[in-house]
Amino acid sequence: MLNVCPHLNCTPQLHLLEEWALFSPEKYCRKLRVEADVFDELMKLIQEHLIFYDHSNNPQLPVAVQLAIFLNGVGHYGNVAIMEDIYDWAGVSVGTIYNCYKWVMIAILQYHDHAIHFDPLDHEDHIE
Repeated sequence: MLNVCPHLNCTPQLHLLEEWALFSPEKYCRKLRVEADVFDELMKLIQEHLIFYDHSNNPQLPVAVQLAIFLNGVGHYGNVAIMEDIYDWAGVSVGTIYNCYKWVMIAILQYHDHAIHFDPLDHEDHIE
C-alpha cells in the first residue's frame, strides 16, 4: 500500500521578484515568462483599471502581486501549473489565485489591442 506524503510547507518566493529583476533576470523570466520591463509596461497599462478597486471590506492584493500571480500561472503548464505549486510560490490561497486570474484577465482584455500582440515578424511587436 502506498503512503500518502504529507504536504510540506514552502516559503513563498513572490517577494524575491524585485531582487531577481535586478540581479538574476533569468530567474525572474523563468517565473513570470516575461522580462521585468514587459511586466512594468503591463502594470502601467492595467493598474488603474476599476476591477482592482472594488471598495470591499476585504482589500485586494496590490495589482503588481496579482499580475505576477497571473503571469506565473498562465506562463506554465503541466505539473508546474497546478494550484498547489502556485499558492506555495505566492503564499496565498487557491481562491485568491482564482480571483487574481479573473481580475487581471478582465483588465488585460479591456486593453487587448494595447497589451496583446501575436505577430513576432511585425517590427513593432518585436520591439515590444
